[in-house]
Amino acid sequence: MKKQWMAWALVAAAGLWSVPQKASAWPAFAAAYPEARDASGKIVCSNCHLGLKQTEVEFPQSVEPGQVFNLKVKVPWDPKVQEVGADGSPAVVQLGAYIQLPKGFNLAPEKEWDKEAKEAMEKYPAVQLYADKPEKLKEHPTTYIINQIGSDQVKDQEFIVPIKAPDPNAKGVSKEERVNFGKYSLYVGANRGRGQVYSNGTASNNAQYTSPVAGTVANIEKGVKVTAKLQYGLGTEPVDFEYENGERVTITDEKGKPTVVNIPPGPKLLETLKVGAKLKAGDPLTNDPNVGGFGQEEGDIVLQDPQRVTWLIAFLAAAFVCQLLLVLKKKQVEKVQEYEAEKQGL
Repeated sequence: MKKQWMAWALVAAAGLWSVPQKASAWPAFAAAYPEARDASGKIVCSNCHLGLKQTEVEFPQSVEPGQVFNLKVKVPWDPKVQEVGADGSPAVVQLGAYIQLPKGFNLAPEKEWDKEAKEAMEKYPAVQLYADKPEKLKEHPTTYIINQIGSDQVKDQEFIVPIKAPDPNAKGVSKEERVNFGKYSLYVGANRGRGQVYSNGTASNNAQYTSPVAGTVANIEKGVKVTAKLQYGLGTEPVDFEYENGERVTITDEKGKPTVVNIPPGPKLLETLKVGAKLKAGDPLTNDPNVGGFGQEEGDIVLQDPQRVTWLIAFLAAAFVCQLLLVLKKKQVEKVQEYEAEKQGL
Protein backbone atom coordinates (compact mmCIF):
# COMPACT_ATOMS: atom_id res chain seq x y z
CA MET A 1 0.00 0.00 0.00
CA LYS A 2 2.81 2.37 0.92
CA LYS A 3 4.63 1.62 -2.35
CA GLN A 4 1.46 2.30 -4.29
CA TRP A 5 1.03 5.61 -2.47
CA MET A 6 4.61 6.62 -3.28
CA ALA A 7 4.23 5.64 -6.91
CA TRP A 8 1.02 7.69 -7.13
CA ALA A 9 2.84 10.74 -5.79
CA LEU A 10 5.56 10.49 -8.44
CA VAL A 11 3.10 9.86 -11.26
CA ALA A 12 0.98 12.78 -10.13
CA ALA A 13 4.00 15.06 -10.12
CA ALA A 14 4.88 14.09 -13.68
CA GLY A 15 1.46 13.56 -15.18
CA LEU A 16 -1.21 15.95 -13.92
CA TRP A 17 -0.40 18.67 -16.44
CA SER A 18 -3.77 20.15 -17.16
CA VAL A 19 -4.78 20.29 -13.48
CA PRO A 20 -1.69 21.35 -11.49
CA GLN A 21 -1.67 21.01 -7.73
CA LYS A 22 -2.92 24.15 -6.01
CA ALA A 23 -0.32 23.92 -3.28
CA SER A 24 2.19 21.11 -3.62
CA ALA A 25 5.27 20.29 -1.59
CA TRP A 26 7.04 17.49 -3.41
CA PRO A 27 9.80 15.88 -1.30
CA ALA A 28 9.56 13.01 -3.81
CA PHE A 29 11.37 15.25 -6.34
CA ALA A 30 14.55 14.45 -4.38
CA ALA A 31 14.39 10.87 -5.68
CA ALA A 32 15.32 12.09 -9.17
CA TYR A 33 18.75 13.33 -8.10
CA PRO A 34 21.82 11.02 -8.02
CA GLU A 35 22.10 11.82 -4.31
CA ALA A 36 19.30 13.44 -2.32
CA ARG A 37 21.91 14.92 0.03
CA ASP A 38 24.96 16.15 -1.87
CA ALA A 39 28.62 16.16 -0.85
CA SER A 40 28.34 19.62 0.72
CA GLY A 41 25.63 18.35 3.08
CA LYS A 42 22.84 20.25 1.33
CA ILE A 43 19.56 18.42 0.88
CA VAL A 44 18.41 18.93 -2.70
CA CYS A 45 14.95 20.14 -1.67
CA SER A 46 16.61 23.53 -1.22
CA ASN A 47 17.26 23.68 -4.99
CA CYS A 48 13.57 24.47 -5.56
CA HIS A 49 12.49 25.81 -2.16
CA LEU A 50 14.60 28.97 -1.97
CA GLY A 51 13.11 30.51 1.16
CA LEU A 52 14.57 29.67 4.56
CA LYS A 53 12.43 28.43 7.44
CA GLN A 54 13.28 27.03 10.85
CA THR A 55 13.26 23.26 11.27
CA GLU A 56 13.92 21.33 14.48
CA VAL A 57 14.40 17.63 15.18
CA GLU A 58 14.09 15.73 18.47
CA PHE A 59 15.32 12.23 19.28
CA PRO A 60 17.17 10.46 22.14
CA GLN A 61 20.90 11.08 22.53
CA SER A 62 21.53 7.36 22.88
CA VAL A 63 19.58 4.17 22.27
CA GLU A 64 20.09 0.47 22.89
CA PRO A 65 19.97 -2.29 20.24
CA GLY A 66 16.42 -2.97 19.06
CA GLN A 67 15.00 0.03 20.92
CA VAL A 68 12.06 1.82 19.31
CA PHE A 69 11.97 5.59 19.68
CA ASN A 70 10.03 8.48 18.18
CA LEU A 71 11.82 10.95 15.95
CA LYS A 72 10.00 14.29 15.89
CA VAL A 73 10.41 16.80 13.08
CA LYS A 74 9.10 20.17 14.21
CA VAL A 75 7.79 22.39 11.42
CA PRO A 76 6.67 25.68 13.04
CA TRP A 77 3.82 27.15 11.01
CA ASP A 78 0.63 29.15 11.36
CA PRO A 79 -2.07 27.09 9.58
CA LYS A 80 -4.11 30.25 9.01
CA VAL A 81 -1.49 31.55 6.56
CA GLN A 82 -2.23 30.66 2.95
CA GLU A 83 0.01 30.64 -0.11
CA VAL A 84 -0.37 31.16 -3.85
CA GLY A 85 -1.73 28.07 -5.57
CA ALA A 86 -0.71 26.91 -9.05
CA ASP A 87 -3.66 28.82 -10.55
CA GLY A 88 -2.92 31.97 -8.55
CA SER A 89 -5.70 31.50 -6.01
CA PRO A 90 -5.12 31.21 -2.22
CA ALA A 91 -4.35 27.67 -1.08
CA VAL A 92 -3.54 25.77 2.11
CA VAL A 93 0.20 25.56 2.66
CA GLN A 94 1.51 22.02 2.29
CA LEU A 95 4.21 20.56 4.56
CA GLY A 96 6.73 17.84 3.75
CA ALA A 97 9.80 16.27 5.31
CA TYR A 98 12.99 14.40 4.39
CA ILE A 99 14.58 12.00 6.88
CA GLN A 100 17.93 10.31 6.29
CA LEU A 101 18.71 7.76 9.00
CA PRO A 102 22.05 6.08 9.76
CA LYS A 103 22.79 2.63 8.38
CA GLY A 104 20.69 -0.04 10.07
CA PHE A 105 18.12 2.36 11.55
CA ASN A 106 14.69 1.82 9.98
CA LEU A 107 11.01 2.53 10.33
CA ALA A 108 9.78 0.43 13.25
CA PRO A 109 7.27 -2.39 12.57
CA GLU A 110 3.69 -1.21 13.02
CA LYS A 111 3.09 -3.56 15.96
CA GLU A 112 5.83 -1.71 17.91
CA TRP A 113 4.42 1.81 17.45
CA ASP A 114 3.17 3.60 20.53
CA LYS A 115 -0.16 5.42 20.55
CA GLU A 116 1.36 8.79 19.61
CA ALA A 117 3.31 7.36 16.68
CA LYS A 118 0.37 5.31 15.43
CA GLU A 119 -1.89 8.35 15.35
CA ALA A 120 0.73 10.37 13.49
CA MET A 121 1.61 7.67 10.95
CA GLU A 122 -2.03 7.12 10.06
CA LYS A 123 -2.39 10.80 9.16
CA TYR A 124 0.99 11.44 7.51
CA PRO A 125 2.94 8.23 6.81
CA ALA A 126 6.67 8.16 6.24
CA VAL A 127 7.67 6.15 3.15
CA GLN A 128 11.01 5.22 1.65
CA LEU A 129 12.22 7.83 -0.83
CA TYR A 130 13.28 5.21 -3.38
CA ALA A 131 10.36 2.80 -2.86
CA ASP A 132 9.78 2.54 -6.63
CA LYS A 133 13.49 2.37 -7.56
CA PRO A 134 14.87 -1.03 -6.45
CA GLU A 135 18.51 -0.30 -7.31
CA LYS A 136 18.54 3.03 -5.48
CA LEU A 137 16.61 1.50 -2.61
CA LYS A 138 19.45 -0.98 -2.04
CA GLU A 139 21.88 1.94 -1.71
CA HIS A 140 19.62 4.14 0.44
CA PRO A 141 17.15 1.94 2.35
CA THR A 142 17.07 4.29 5.36
CA THR A 143 15.97 7.49 3.60
CA TYR A 144 12.32 8.43 4.11
CA ILE A 145 9.96 11.23 3.15
CA ILE A 146 6.62 12.57 4.34
CA ASN A 147 4.89 13.88 1.26
CA GLN A 148 2.60 16.96 0.94
CA ILE A 149 0.34 17.21 3.96
CA GLY A 150 -1.95 20.21 4.50
CA SER A 151 -0.58 22.39 7.32
CA ASP A 152 -4.06 22.44 8.86
CA GLN A 153 -3.86 18.66 9.31
CA VAL A 154 -0.50 18.46 11.10
CA LYS A 155 -1.03 18.34 14.87
CA ASP A 156 1.29 20.59 16.90
CA GLN A 157 3.21 21.41 13.71
CA GLU A 158 5.35 18.29 14.02
CA PHE A 159 5.81 14.97 12.24
CA ILE A 160 6.37 11.86 14.38
CA VAL A 161 8.18 8.85 12.94
CA PRO A 162 8.79 5.64 14.96
CA ILE A 163 12.35 4.38 14.43
CA LYS A 164 13.92 1.08 15.43
CA ALA A 165 17.62 0.92 16.26
CA PRO A 166 19.69 -1.95 14.81
CA ASP A 167 21.24 -4.76 16.85
CA PRO A 168 24.96 -5.27 16.12
CA ASN A 169 24.77 -8.68 17.82
CA ALA A 170 21.85 -9.94 15.74
CA LYS A 171 22.39 -13.30 14.09
CA GLY A 172 21.88 -13.95 10.40
CA VAL A 173 22.90 -10.43 9.35
CA SER A 174 25.25 -10.09 6.38
CA LYS A 175 28.60 -8.38 6.72
CA GLU A 176 27.41 -5.51 4.53
CA GLU A 177 24.32 -4.90 6.68
CA ARG A 178 26.00 -5.27 10.06
CA VAL A 179 26.56 -2.12 12.12
CA ASN A 180 28.81 -1.38 15.07
CA PHE A 181 28.18 0.32 18.37
CA GLY A 182 29.07 4.00 18.30
CA LYS A 183 27.93 7.46 17.27
CA TYR A 184 25.98 8.05 14.05
CA SER A 185 24.60 11.12 12.28
CA LEU A 186 21.11 11.60 10.92
CA TYR A 187 19.82 14.36 8.65
CA VAL A 188 16.38 15.96 8.46
CA GLY A 189 14.83 18.56 6.19
CA ALA A 190 11.35 20.09 6.15
CA ASN A 191 9.63 22.37 3.68
CA ARG A 192 6.61 24.61 3.90
CA GLY A 193 4.76 25.52 0.75
CA ARG A 194 5.45 25.28 -2.96
CA GLY A 195 8.85 25.79 -4.50
CA GLN A 196 10.03 28.80 -6.45
CA VAL A 197 11.74 26.90 -9.25
CA TYR A 198 10.75 23.82 -11.23
CA SER A 199 13.30 21.09 -11.96
CA ASN A 200 14.25 22.61 -15.34
CA GLY A 201 14.89 26.04 -13.80
CA THR A 202 11.58 27.63 -14.82
CA ALA A 203 10.25 29.98 -12.15
CA SER A 204 6.93 28.99 -10.60
CA ASN A 205 4.11 31.42 -9.90
CA ASN A 206 5.24 31.38 -6.26
CA ALA A 207 8.36 33.43 -6.98
CA GLN A 208 9.36 37.05 -7.47
CA TYR A 209 9.94 38.11 -11.07
CA THR A 210 12.71 40.54 -12.01
CA SER A 211 13.82 42.39 -15.12
CA PRO A 212 16.32 40.32 -17.16
CA VAL A 213 17.72 43.43 -18.88
CA ALA A 214 18.25 47.12 -18.30
CA GLY A 215 15.82 49.30 -20.21
CA THR A 216 12.45 50.99 -20.27
CA VAL A 217 9.00 49.48 -19.73
CA ALA A 218 7.34 49.72 -23.15
CA ASN A 219 4.11 47.87 -22.51
CA ILE A 220 2.13 46.10 -19.76
CA GLU A 221 -0.63 43.64 -20.63
CA LYS A 222 -2.98 42.15 -18.06
CA GLY A 223 -5.39 39.21 -18.18
CA VAL A 224 -3.35 37.35 -20.80
CA LYS A 225 -2.68 33.64 -21.21
CA VAL A 226 0.86 32.73 -20.26
CA THR A 227 2.53 29.48 -21.33
CA ALA A 228 5.53 27.99 -19.52
CA LYS A 229 7.47 24.76 -19.79
CA LEU A 230 7.33 23.00 -16.42
CA GLN A 231 9.34 19.95 -15.41
CA TYR A 232 7.93 17.95 -12.49
CA GLY A 233 11.14 16.25 -11.33
CA LEU A 234 14.45 15.46 -13.05
CA GLY A 235 14.19 12.82 -15.73
CA THR A 236 10.63 13.75 -16.71
CA GLU A 237 9.75 15.51 -19.93
CA PRO A 238 9.00 19.25 -19.53
CA VAL A 239 5.44 20.06 -20.54
CA ASP A 240 3.68 23.21 -21.66
CA PHE A 241 1.28 24.59 -19.10
CA GLU A 242 -1.05 27.49 -19.84
CA TYR A 243 -1.89 29.95 -17.09
CA GLU A 244 -5.01 32.10 -17.22
CA ASN A 245 -5.07 35.78 -16.17
CA GLY A 246 -1.34 36.30 -16.41
CA GLU A 247 0.57 39.52 -17.14
CA ARG A 248 3.09 40.40 -19.81
CA VAL A 249 5.70 43.13 -19.46
CA THR A 250 7.70 44.29 -22.46
CA ILE A 251 11.05 46.00 -21.79
CA THR A 252 13.15 47.67 -24.49
CA ASP A 253 16.89 48.15 -24.05
CA GLU A 254 18.90 51.18 -25.19
CA LYS A 255 19.11 49.72 -28.70
CA GLY A 256 15.35 49.34 -28.90
CA LYS A 257 15.41 45.54 -28.65
CA PRO A 258 12.30 44.28 -26.85
CA THR A 259 12.37 41.65 -24.11
CA VAL A 260 9.09 40.07 -23.01
CA VAL A 261 8.59 38.84 -19.45
CA ASN A 262 5.58 36.59 -18.96
CA ILE A 263 4.30 36.59 -15.37
CA PRO A 264 1.81 33.90 -14.30
CA PRO A 265 -1.01 34.68 -11.87
CA GLY A 266 0.20 34.89 -8.28
CA PRO A 267 2.94 37.52 -8.10
CA LYS A 268 1.58 41.09 -8.14
CA LEU A 269 3.11 43.83 -10.28
CA LEU A 270 4.68 46.58 -8.21
CA GLU A 271 2.64 49.76 -8.05
CA THR A 272 5.68 51.70 -9.22
CA LEU A 273 5.91 49.66 -12.43
CA LYS A 274 4.43 51.84 -15.15
CA VAL A 275 4.96 52.26 -18.86
CA GLY A 276 8.03 54.44 -19.28
CA ALA A 277 9.66 53.33 -16.00
CA LYS A 278 13.44 52.90 -16.13
CA LEU A 279 14.79 49.55 -14.98
CA LYS A 280 18.14 48.01 -14.24
CA ALA A 281 18.86 44.34 -14.81
CA GLY A 282 17.64 42.48 -11.75
CA ASP A 283 15.14 45.12 -10.63
CA PRO A 284 11.96 43.52 -9.25
CA LEU A 285 8.83 43.62 -11.39
CA THR A 286 6.58 41.94 -8.81
CA ASN A 287 6.30 41.34 -5.11
CA ASP A 288 7.56 38.09 -3.59
CA PRO A 289 4.46 35.94 -2.95
CA ASN A 290 6.34 33.11 -1.25
CA VAL A 291 5.41 32.60 2.40
CA GLY A 292 7.10 29.21 2.84
CA GLY A 293 10.61 27.86 2.83
CA PHE A 294 12.94 24.98 3.60
CA GLY A 295 15.17 24.20 6.55
CA GLN A 296 17.44 21.32 7.48
CA GLU A 297 19.04 20.01 10.66
CA GLU A 298 21.37 17.20 11.61
CA GLY A 299 22.24 15.49 14.85
CA ASP A 300 24.14 12.58 16.38
CA ILE A 301 22.75 9.51 18.06
CA VAL A 302 24.75 6.91 19.99
CA LEU A 303 24.03 3.22 19.60
CA GLN A 304 24.93 2.13 23.11
CA ASP A 305 26.24 -1.34 24.02
CA PRO A 306 24.30 -2.49 27.13
CA GLN A 307 27.37 -4.46 28.28
CA ARG A 308 29.39 -1.27 28.31
CA VAL A 309 26.79 0.32 30.53
CA THR A 310 26.90 -2.70 32.81
CA TRP A 311 30.68 -2.58 33.06
CA LEU A 312 30.54 1.19 33.61
CA ILE A 313 28.15 0.71 36.52
CA ALA A 314 30.40 -2.05 37.89
CA PHE A 315 33.44 0.22 37.59
CA LEU A 316 31.68 3.11 39.32
CA ALA A 317 30.50 0.76 42.08
CA ALA A 318 34.03 -0.55 42.54
CA ALA A 319 35.40 2.99 42.60
CA PHE A 320 32.82 3.92 45.24
CA VAL A 321 33.75 0.91 47.40
CA CYS A 322 37.45 1.76 47.11
CA GLN A 323 36.78 5.36 48.12
CA LEU A 324 34.68 4.15 51.06
CA LEU A 325 37.42 1.74 52.20
CA LEU A 326 40.02 4.50 51.95
CA VAL A 327 37.87 6.76 54.12
CA LEU A 328 37.33 4.00 56.69
CA LYS A 329 41.05 3.18 56.70
CA LYS A 330 41.87 6.85 57.20
CA LYS A 331 39.46 7.02 60.14
CA GLN A 332 41.07 3.89 61.60
CA VAL A 333 44.59 5.33 61.27
CA GLU A 334 43.48 8.58 62.88
CA LYS A 335 42.03 6.70 65.87
CA VAL A 336 45.23 4.66 66.27
CA GLN A 337 47.34 7.82 66.14
CA GLU A 338 45.04 9.51 68.66
CA TYR A 339 45.28 6.50 71.03
CA GLU A 340 49.08 6.40 70.82
CA ALA A 341 49.29 10.13 71.46
CA GLU A 342 47.12 9.80 74.60
CA LYS A 343 49.21 6.84 75.81
CA GLN A 344 52.40 8.86 75.51
CA GLY A 345 50.80 11.78 77.31
CA LEU A 346 51.05 14.09 74.38
